[in-house]
Amino acid sequence: MEFQPELIVANTHHGLTTVRAHGRVGGRRPKLTADQAATAQRLYDERQRMVQ
Repeated sequence: MEFQPELIVANTHHGLTTVRAHGRVGGRRPKLTADQAATAQRLYDERQRMVQ
């Protein structure tokens, strides 16, 4: 039974390597753009908006 998890991991790594070779990156897309994240950080630093 240990062969199957190793096979899944190997297939996942192979898939990610193939995708990266075509210029793509795996994983979820960020919820915020870089500009939105910078604005949120600035507002937090200026204490205009606080995290509850």
